[in-house]
Amino acid sequence: MTHLNLKNATPNEKGKTLVFLVRHGDRMHIPENSNLGLQIPGPGLSALGKKQAKTIAMKFSKIKKEIDILYSSNMTRSIETAKEIGKKINQKPIVCNGISEFNKCLWEKKIYHKHFWTNYKLHKISLKKFDEILAKNREKLIVIVAHGNVIKGIIGKKLGLNMNQIKKFGYNNCAVTLARFKGKKLDYIYYLNNKEVVTR
Repeated sequence: MTHLNLKNATPNEKGKTLVFLVRHGDRMHIPENSNLGLQIPGPGLSALGKKQAKTIAMKFSKIKKEIDILYSSNMTRSIETAKEIGKKINQKPIVCNGISEFNKCLWEKKIYHKHFWTNYKLHKISLKKFDEILAKNREKLIVIVAHGNVIKGIIGKKLGLNMNQIKKFGYNNCAVTLARFKGKKLDYIYYLNNKEVVTR
């Protein structure tokens, strides 16, 4: 792992905001209620998910002095993952409404699907909330624990991709994306959907 030090930022990083987007760990699955994962607060982490969260938290601990702020969605599995990271970086996660999970049917662009417009609205809300976080934390290093579709949607939109292109993104549990922003504009992606916390 390369250590990050924004106090000695490279010329390209000066005046920029760095964001780690982390998907939560594996959640508990309840066969008789397959839609529970889209309901707030939703299920917590499975035994595997707790292990994944502790593993990624250990990796963030190596750059804890550089992390300015830690956010989590308001869903249980995200909060539990963020709390594990928080223990290792000595920060309490800020629970944030507006970045909770939505249905992947959105990427199919089936506008007549009964849930399409509900999920489209949630997607738009998550984009707005992300921009608010960027505006509030300019030139800081931010960690945001959220959900696969939320992260795919944010990165896809910032890259100017369409729905069909976004749906091709994979996003694994406790995977990390590191991106650099100039204001609200995506400036650089260091890596996407990575299981390591590698800063350069």
